Amino acid sequence: MSISLPLATESVRCVDFAVANQLDPGGTALAPDVVVLVEVDEPWPKPVGKHESLVDLVYACQEWPEQIRLLAAVPRGDEPRRVLVFRPTPTGMTRAEQLLCADPVGALRSALGGDGAESLATADGITSMLICTQGSHDICCGEDGARFAEWAEANADVEVFRVSHTGGHRFSPTAMTLPDGRMWAYLDADSADQILIRRDDAASVVRQCRGWWGAPTGPAQVGERAVFGELGFEADNIERLVSVEDSDGRYDVRVRAGDVNYLVQVEVGREVPTIACGAPGGEPIKPGREWRVSSGPAAQ
Repeated sequence: MSISLPLATESVRCVDFAVANQLDPGGTALAPDVVVLVEVDEPWPKPVGKHESLVDLVYACQEWPEQIRLLAAVPRGDEPRRVLVFRPTPTGMTRAEQLLCADPVGALRSALGGDGAESLATADGITSMLICTQGSHDICCGEDGARFAEWAEANADVEVFRVSHTGGHRFSPTAMTLPDGRMWAYLDADSADQILIRRDDAASVVRQCRGWWGAPTGPAQVGERAVFGELGFEADNIERLVSVEDSDGRYDVRVRAGDVNYLVQVEVGREVPTIACGAPGGEPIKPGREWRVSSGPAAQ
């Protein structure tokens, strides 16, 4: 399917452009060592790290020896503000949280150091959903993401966090589910129910999976997603190790899932420009690409 760009006289939302061109979100998930949420009041600037309550925490994250993705989160009413730290494990995550109180940097370092951390296995079920709602970064997240967050808060039996930009706003509504560490695109009530109920057959939502946080971005996430599509949600209960080798632009992705090794071959798919949301003609247009599975997953 060829890409249809907006006319010079058209002002198109980026998510409408993505849906019209059936853009595949695979390979666009976050893959840091640590995800950090800090509860801070809105409005949030773009980028959110310029928020007056986050500046010192941004510097502290930069000094930490692990790669950290720091996100703002909408506070819980009048309750004390928290910093929450999530780390991926092969079959789930660890979670630590501290009250910010008078020493936010100290609270962050304490949580990063694992004080009070608990382990959560994917088999225990999804407990949290991080939904991007930062309208100051992109209107699609501010509209579609916020609408989806309202639905999730009213209908989903999970802890919902409204968070700052997680990338991929053209795929809004976007979310990360925890402890499985999967990121999702184009969410609605039906697909969210399928994800939250976690039926064995993941075929109806696999194309909405942006990737798993335990795999590097790009081809590795697409290869792991192919294995996820093969095994269903049970894949998230199995210890996995993902590696990738680049061979002249073709990627051999190896996914060890329990005792089984899978080989998935991934290559560059369509060139897919990213438009500026709501701008005439989508300008400025940035280059981008999709990834596609050319072979596999094949058990070795």
